[in-house]
Amino acid sequence: MTAKKIFCHCMALCLMAAALINNEMIAQASQLGRQKPNQAEAESETKADLETEGGLSEFTQAEIEGFYDDSVFVGDSLMLGFRNYAMKRKDDTLLSRIKFLAAGSLSVHNSFWDIKNKNSVHPIYQGQKRYIWDSISLMKGKRVFIMLGVNDINVYGLEKTRDKYEELIGKIEESNPDAEVHIMSMTYVLHGKEKGNLENDTIREFNDMLEELADENGWGYVALADSLADENGDLAEKFCSDGFVHQNAAAYDVWVSVLKDYAAQRLSLESAEDEQTEEKTADSKSAEKTENAQTKESKDAALNR
Repeated sequence: MTAKKIFCHCMALCLMAAALINNEMIAQASQLGRQKPNQAEAESETKADLETEGGLSEFTQAEIEGFYDDSVFVGDSLMLGFRNYAMKRKDDTLLSRIKFLAAGSLSVHNSFWDIKNKNSVHPIYQGQKRYIWDSISLMKGKRVFIMLGVNDINVYGLEKTRDKYEELIGKIEESNPDAEVHIMSMTYVLHGKEKGNLENDTIREFNDMLEELADENGWGYVALADSLADENGDLAEKFCSDGFVHQNAAAYDVWVSVLKDYAAQRLSLESAEDEQTEEKTADSKSAEKTENAQTKESKDAALNR
């Protein structure tokens, strides 16, 4: 083989090797591209996950959870169970934002009892029993969620309990004028375990009264009860912890899901209200500008006469 042929043969081998290396680099780059989506794609996936899980695609997880910053949840033993559930999940980025004022046997009626009453069940905050409205002030609560009634309606009936509910919220607003108030529906009892007014049709009637009360006063209303109900409208057995009315961790998982959906609804309303305000401001400025222009034209016309 001549030197010229040897040289050409070597050059051909080099070109083939370079092509193979180039193809391998392209394949690796393609694989990396599939494995590492850019930031925009990652954010899109996060929103897609939210949409799949709870229809919350309009808002990010941080926005949903941030809705509960400086929130105070007030309630009886059912809320106490939720507090205990939250305490076991300190790394949860939603639950860790919530503060609690909960006590067994708490009711809208006994929340007005004298603190010094030996039977007082006022929730403890900073080491001592306090009136709910005073504790909320100390906590600097921005949003207050209240779930009471299970210890009231059998003793006082629906109307008196509704009226006392309104009185309690009035005290909270008086001491915390900037706080938003949200009523949470009373949840159901297990089928066959009804006791007097603690009966599910009566509880539904009471919840309707609470929702109407919230609507009349501009308060929020969290419709929780039906999310924990079975096909007959009773507390689902899989969510019951004591064969009566109290709930287990699976139920509180549902609470969290409902609260996320509720936050999305409220944020959507707030966003719509902000847009309406901006539109009204823009329309006002436009009208003012038009009026000023017309006034100037009138003045100019008067001077030219």
